[in-house]
Amino acid sequence: MKSNRMRALPVVVAAVFAGAGLTACSAPVQAGTAATVGGDRITTGRLDSEVREFQAALKTAKITEAQLQLPSGVPRAVLLQMISIRQFQQFAQRNGVTVSEREIADFLTEQGGMAKIGPAALSKGVPPSETREWVRTALIYQKSLQQFGANLTDQASVQAAQVKLFGQMDTIPVKVSHRYGTWDPQQGLVEEARFGKPAPGSEPTTQPDPAAGQ
Repeated sequence: MKSNRMRALPVVVAAVFAGAGLTACSAPVQAGTAATVGGDRITTGRLDSEVREFQAALKTAKITEAQLQLPSGVPRAVLLQMISIRQFQQFAQRNGVTVSEREIADFLTEQGGMAKIGPAALSKGVPPSETREWVRTALIYQKSLQQFGANLTDQASVQAAQVKLFGQMDTIPVKVSHRYGTWDPQQGLVEEARFGKPAPGSEPTTQPDPAAGQ
């Protein structure tokens, strides 16, 4: 039987990367920068490298980009994961929230190992090199909710804790190059039309769930 932690995880993790509470900023970023998260710069070179890694992993898994149906395309999907992971990492550092390698290993074991989590992460736009940090972020999110008083089996307490958590997350700003779209606090990255406004009917990038496929 799975622990209460594992049974509750799909409920709370669904909101980790849903974009709620993630700070938007329309200020320009410097040349060669895909995004900045707090003081952390994601270069276009790093993003391009992870996109290539992601595409190579798809090829190895014999999965086409069309099969994934990532609404906003691979680069934005990968960038969204990179932004979200880094924002939660910074939140954890500021607030003393730690997730050990043992906890990540235990999670992976309970979920069927990397052989099962890896493809689930890949389907959401997470390259293999980011998968462990993707899982770490989910566990940071869960621990943070508990620190803010959430009972992970009680949705009302989870929602109350989310308000407090995302209030803290607002202190870690996100800036995105217009090349990759517009950062929307509710949707993440959305395609940009002329004059810097989201294109009508544009879809947000697919959001990840480390508990998928369990």
